[in-house]
Amino acid sequence: MNKGIVFFDFDGTLVDETKKIFRPTETTLESIERLKENGYLTVLATGRAKCYVPKTGIEWDGYITSNGAHAELLGKTVYDRFMPWRLVKRMIDKADDFGYIYVLENQELCYTNGLENANFVKTLSTFDIPDSTFRPVSEADEPPVHKMFLTFERMEAYEAVTREFEGEMVFGMHRTSMSCDADMAGTSKGIGIGRLAEAAGVGIESTYAFGDSVNDYEMLKNVGTGIAMGDHVPSLENVCSFVTETVEHEGITVGLAKAGLL
Repeated sequence: MNKGIVFFDFDGTLVDETKKIFRPTETTLESIERLKENGYLTVLATGRAKCYVPKTGIEWDGYITSNGAHAELLGKTVYDRFMPWRLVKRMIDKADDFGYIYVLENQELCYTNGLENANFVKTLSTFDIPDSTFRPVSEADEPPVHKMFLTFERMEAYEAVTREFEGEMVFGMHRTSMSCDADMAGTSKGIGIGRLAEAAGVGIESTYAFGDSVNDYEMLKNVGTGIAMGDHVPSLENVCSFVTETVEHEGITVGLAKAGLL
């Protein structure tokens, strides 16, 4: 019998690229192992597609990836939401007009028009993402797309695409680079969490989540106990139960202890 589920965002929560912390600390790894021993399922809930989630040394019981468009529990997919190709095609067609680089993401592989773009390559380096996960978009023939990822050289490009696709897409700007997630409207980590908790037979009151950014808002709002990292966007204070320490100061361990899970 599982006591509950704890969901962990990756960038800005388990790691902090701004502090050159690219993998969970030893203390975090030990705390998550203790959490599992205490009877809780552990789930990575990230904006990344599964194909570019790095190895962390953690054996996750489940994944919510691409901001909730994909969810799996114990190796079995429990939810998938793909973007219709007509919408993907419009986003592709607007890239040159507005001046952004795009990535088409699914859980197996990602396709991009940016492998020769210095700003895109720099963004991958910022997030410690290997370029081996990406292929030229010319190799793709209408692949399934869970989410898109965009990079910009000017904020005007971001503002233009958000205006053009208002009501159809939701854009979440990253805090550490000129890039954003582009999700089909109605996609969120909160929905993925609901589907995974249902599949696990765990009530929402027994769910917990750690996050730091705009794409974590619905996640922290829809769990029993939402925990914002010490360095977080202000909007999370409207939905979190409490704020823990930063990644650098072992926020995961501090938060788990405060929640009474360790």
